[in-house]
Amino acid sequence: MFSAPDRVRVSIWPLTSVLPDLAFGVVLFFTLSGFLLYRPFVASILRANPMPSARRYLRNRALRIAPAYLAILLLVSLVLHSALSRDASGHLHNGALTDPGLLARTALLTQDYTPNSTLAGIGPAWSLAVEVVFYLALPGLALLAWRLARPASTRSGRRVAALVPAALMLAVGVSGKLVAAHVFHPGIYHGWVADWQSVVERSFWCHADLFAFGMALAVLRVDAEDGLQRVSRRVRTAAVPLGLLAYLVTARMTGVTEQVSYSFYNTLMAIAFTCLLAVVVLPARRTKPGLLVRVLETRPLVWGGLISYSVFLWHEPLVRWLQGHELTIAGVAGLGANTLLLLGLTAVLSTVTYRYVELPALRRKVGGREGRQVPTVPAEQAQAAP
Repeated sequence: MFSAPDRVRVSIWPLTSVLPDLAFGVVLFFTLSGFLLYRPFVASILRANPMPSARRYLRNRALRIAPAYLAILLLVSLVLHSALSRDASGHLHNGALTDPGLLARTALLTQDYTPNSTLAGIGPAWSLAVEVVFYLALPGLALLAWRLARPASTRSGRRVAALVPAALMLAVGVSGKLVAAHVFHPGIYHGWVADWQSVVERSFWCHADLFAFGMALAVLRVDAEDGLQRVSRRVRTAAVPLGLLAYLVTARMTGVTEQVSYSFYNTLMAIAFTCLLAVVVLPARRTKPGLLVRVLETRPLVWGGLISYSVFLWHEPLVRWLQGHELTIAGVAGLGANTLLLLGLTAVLSTVTYRYVELPALRRKVGGREGRQVPTVPAEQAQAAP
C-alpha cells in the first residue's frame, strides 16, 4: 500500500534543509507556462496584429504533451506495474493499472476530478491535468483581451486589455484557495486522500493564480522587445538575490505538514519565481548575455531541458518501481546511492523517450505536416519550446 505517510523511505536531510518543500517546483512550472504560452498572444494584442491560430496552438500543445505522456503511462501501467490506483478504502496502491475505464481517464487527464481516482496513474501528472485546463482556457482569454484592445487607440490601452486575462486568472486562483482553506478542514495529509478537498486542491481552480504572474511578465517582455521597457543593470543585479531571498523566506514559513496547493505561500512563491524569470527573459542593455543566461545555455543544461518533460513523467514511477523491487538502500547512507541509481535510470529512459517519441512529434509541430528534419541542438530547442 502506498499512502502519504510512506512517501519518505530514506533520510533526505541535506536536501530538505535547503529546499523544505520540493512541491514549489510546481509553482515554477505553472508560472513559466503562463509566460511562454501567453507571450505570442500578447504580441498580437499589443501590436494590434491578427491573433495566432487557435487551431495551430491547440495542435502544437497536443503534440508537445500527449505522445510522451501516453507512451510512458502505458509502459508504467502495463509493463513496469508501477502506476497508482486506489482501493475500495481510498488508499493508493502501486501496481498494474489494467481497469479500462480508469486507464482511459488517466490517459485523458481527468482522473483528478473524482475522489476515488485522484492521483491515479502517474502521480505527478495531476499538475499536467491542471496545465491542460490552462491550455484550453488560454485562447478564449486571449480572444477576450484582443477584443477589449480593439477599440483602444494607444499602447497603454492595449496593455491594460492584455493584463485582463492575468487579473482573471489571479481572481480564480485566489477564490479556489479561499474555498480549499475555509470550506474544508485541512488535515495533515490533505491533498493526498480520497476526498473532495483533494479534488479541489489538485484542480485548476486552486492554481490559476500561479499562471497569472507569468502572463503579466509576458506583457513586460513584449514591451521590452518593442523598446518600451528597459531593465537597468542595478535592478537585474538585485533581482536574483531578492528572488532567492523571497524563495527561502517563503519556504521557511511553510510548515512541514502544509501542502502548497491551497496556501497563499505558493502565490508568494510565484512572485519570487517571476522576479528570477524576469532576469532571464527581459532584454538587458548590453549586447552580450549575462552570466546566468550563459550558464543556462551550456550543453548539459540544454540537454537536461530537452529531456525534462520525460524526466518529469518517469522519475516518480521509477522510485516506486525501485522500492517495489527492494533496490533502494535505507538510511542516510542510501541517499547518495539511491539518487545516483534513480538519476541514471531516469536519464537513460528519458533520453530514449525524447529521441523516439517526443522528437518525432515535435518535428511535426515545428515543420507542419511535412515534418522537416532538424537534428541540431538549437533547432531542437526551438522544437521543444511552446
